[in-house]
Amino acid sequence: MLALLLAVTALQDTTIVIRPESSSAALEVRALPRQIAEEVIRLYNDSGTTRLVGRTRLPHGNAWRGNVAVRNGPVFVAGTVDGTLVVINGDLVFQTGAAVSGDVIVVGGTVDSAAKAKVAGEVRQYREPLFYRLRREGDAIEYAPNLRRRLPTLGAQVSWGSADSRSSLTIATGGTFNRVEGLPIVFGPVFDWKLQQNFRLRLDALGVFRSAGDLSDSRSDLGYMFRSELRSGDVRPVGVTLRAFDVVSPIEDWGLHSSEIGWSSFLFARDYRDYYLNKGWAARVFVQPERPLSLSLEGRREWHTGVGVQDPWTIFRNSETWRPNPSIDEGHYTTIAANVTVDTRNDVKDPTAGWLAQLTFENSRSSDVVPNPGVPPSVRDSIPTDGSYQFSRMFLDIRHYARISPSGRIHLRMVGGGWMGGDPLPLQRRLSLGGPEPMPGEPFRAAACNGNIVDPALAEAKVAVCDRVVAFQAEYRGHVKLNWSYSPTGGGAGRDEQSNEEHPSFWLEGLDLVVFANTGQAWLVGNGPGQVPAGRLPELASWRVDVGLGADWSGFGVYIAKAVTTGERLRFTVRLEHRF
Repeated sequence: MLALLLAVTALQDTTIVIRPESSSAALEVRALPRQIAEEVIRLYNDSGTTRLVGRTRLPHGNAWRGNVAVRNGPVFVAGTVDGTLVVINGDLVFQTGAAVSGDVIVVGGTVDSAAKAKVAGEVRQYREPLFYRLRREGDAIEYAPNLRRRLPTLGAQVSWGSADSRSSLTIATGGTFNRVEGLPIVFGPVFDWKLQQNFRLRLDALGVFRSAGDLSDSRSDLGYMFRSELRSGDVRPVGVTLRAFDVVSPIEDWGLHSSEIGWSSFLFARDYRDYYLNKGWAARVFVQPERPLSLSLEGRREWHTGVGVQDPWTIFRNSETWRPNPSIDEGHYTTIAANVTVDTRNDVKDPTAGWLAQLTFENSRSSDVVPNPGVPPSVRDSIPTDGSYQFSRMFLDIRHYARISPSGRIHLRMVGGGWMGGDPLPLQRRLSLGGPEPMPGEPFRAAACNGNIVDPALAEAKVAVCDRVVAFQAEYRGHVKLNWSYSPTGGGAGRDEQSNEEHPSFWLEGLDLVVFANTGQAWLVGNGPGQVPAGRLPELASWRVDVGLGADWSGFGVYIAKAVTTGERLRFTVRLEHRF
């Protein structure tokens, strides 16, 4: 099967992404089609086009003469555009009275309230962003795709239908390579139908093949993800989702990104997550009343069981033994989860301004939980087994991005959460703090509250058993321009500038020099030795601190960090995504 995937890689223009929070998968287009990118760049660079940058507004009664192109919006139009309107990496919002005599083209964003505008030409919308760089002179732009998007994704898709309704048959790598299931491969049909204006129905019926083999019985090398979603609206959607799933879910997925976990596991046999088998069903309602605000409420019925290490093959260190996957508190769990997200960032993948705040609160109950006997009373109180077990948990992630100079940015983050009430948390919902993220200067799970764990299996697995965690991250990014490209067909002073713009085969964009500092702590809640009362934070003298330097090329980063409060050595980290 892997040989088949390698054979069809060249045909791939989409990838299956398993989302742990939804136990489902999404088809994501990898990049804006090249011909669309070149068309938009030509329009933007045309000498007759008016170029604007950043948040832009055209009030009612005002007019723009000629073609207009705006990059890094959003753009609000209530007046008249006498020509074509192009929006690059931003949203376009039409207001009552808006009129455009030419075409409307939006890349890297959406068109809102198009019915309020009179558009003489064609309206085209592409959600995929345009990757570009500024030329050395002036404000013209040229094509420069993100280096990370050149990493291959194995898979193939065959689609039928129109732009309004589509059926697809897909086989692709999905999820994260890990020591429990190896490389999960997703296959099956996906249906997306437009029932009527702004009203869509989506059905996914996907199987999951776990390449590492059986998990607990003869059928566990196959899982599934079934999902049906009824959605009204595109810009401000309202909808309901029903799911059924048999997946391997991660414990503590808030540190390193999934792609980084997968590559670390596949290359070096270093898996920085733990896992459990999760089977069940869920129902979710969601609404986006305003563009920055999203709300959802979900009910789940899940069966959690532990899984062991399956020893998948890796590139390096293949003969080394994997870190054991810890056992959990098994049982059937009924959960109600509420989520609130506020997102004002100007770019989802590479923001330079705005806020992101995500809050999740959940209450879970179980009538048949089987407490793990390896957790001593000094770590947590006993879990009731009379059918009354219930607990509440919260997690909060707040980020702020601000530009303080033309080439300098400040990024700030506060992340934390954990036990909020009821009985003690099960092992699969507990927390830790350490490297390589969010504190790359500290060892893996430097603060895991597992010092009193004597069970050999749990101790060897370095199980995370903290009730709560909090961390603060700050970084300064200074951009250094390079703008160097190379093409094997020619180049240099004698090369035609237009040809060099449209056909570079390699480019090196400017890098960000990063200076960062992190601090935080994880702890047990209680009144016993080594515990912190529920209404308090740990003493600041006990908090861990690290500092570091790094270089980031569009997400590919190399960092060196040193723990300040402990006598740790310098630690070197390679990242495939921005830190946050």
